[in-house]
Amino acid sequence: MVTVATVIGAIIVGLALLVYAGFLAARYFFVPRYPDELHYARTADGWRIALTRYRPMKPGSPEPLLLVHGLGANRYNFDLTDDYSLARTLAAAGYDVWLVELRGRGYSMRPRLFSGVRYDWSFDEYAEQDLPAAAQAILRATSAQRLHLVGFSIGALASYAWLSDPHRATEIGSLVSIAGPATFRRAGSHLSGRVVRQIRWLRHRFLMRVLAPISGYFHPSPLHLIHNPENTDGYVQRRAMVNLIANFSRNELLQYGDWLCNDTFRSIDHRRDYRAELPRITVPTLFLAGARDLLAPPDAVKDAFEAVGATDKRFVICSRAQKFSVNYGHFDLLLGNHAAREIYPLVLEWLDAHAPSARAQALTPAAEPTRAATDRTERTAG
Repeated sequence: MVTVATVIGAIIVGLALLVYAGFLAARYFFVPRYPDELHYARTADGWRIALTRYRPMKPGSPEPLLLVHGLGANRYNFDLTDDYSLARTLAAAGYDVWLVELRGRGYSMRPRLFSGVRYDWSFDEYAEQDLPAAAQAILRATSAQRLHLVGFSIGALASYAWLSDPHRATEIGSLVSIAGPATFRRAGSHLSGRVVRQIRWLRHRFLMRVLAPISGYFHPSPLHLIHNPENTDGYVQRRAMVNLIANFSRNELLQYGDWLCNDTFRSIDHRRDYRAELPRITVPTLFLAGARDLLAPPDAVKDAFEAVGATDKRFVICSRAQKFSVNYGHFDLLLGNHAAREIYPLVLEWLDAHAPSARAQALTPAAEPTRAATDRTERTAG
């Protein structure tokens, strides 16, 4: 006869095994990454925001780069391994690279026991608190007059919201938006906003660690939202699930649910309509979209491209039709099998053209074939 004590004991044992599995996965798949420097910025509302710095490996642009990670992620978005690191690629090319970790993840202040902070922030804090504080800390450390932005996914959207803020005090030289949509019609057909709202209490970071050992060996269709399995190695998936994942905030997911349900891009209190403000963005902007990206499909990214007020802008669909090796998904735009060979050079060439640099001026004719190959993939504003 099964007693209550037996059931409780089985539950305790099961939980203990899950905890142990998560511990083992964290140890086995942990990827140590050592930046050159670690800095901190303090936001106006009291959060401590972390900035990891990769100094230029040779003479290059005096203007720093600020890289803003994606949804539910941290600095590993741009620096997972030596082979999958946009940050180190840019530093090797002579750029002063800074990776911000938005509140609640990585080295930044996180909700913990007795930490005094909770999972109650929204997307708006990223744009109105974290990015301004991070940018000011970078300019103080480097004595530069302006910086350049590279944003992925939510990092690109936070960059839009910050750039369109009429109260922004920091000068921005250019923006690279990777998988940064302005509309959510198609994404809402693949991902339910109501479901997103209901999982706001879930702390999924630990669950991802538990599942990491079996990740990459099979590809259920829901995972196609996140990446194109044709372009993602299982080795990368397992390490990303352990190192890259960060917990969501409750209000953050409520806000994303609103965007998906109502196809809107606005602040949680409806104070700002970020989509309506896109014409205020006048900095040179490169837009990259994955042909198989279900979270930020090409037409949604093109909406952002057409809405921004910049005259110097470029839209690239990363697809076989545009001479890429594969139709890119979402996650694999940065960490895909071919990203270092096809995506990173696009970012680097855009920055070379828009950041003052002795390196860019010294480009030899041997670099021209790369530029020509890039031109074939571009769809430029008429």
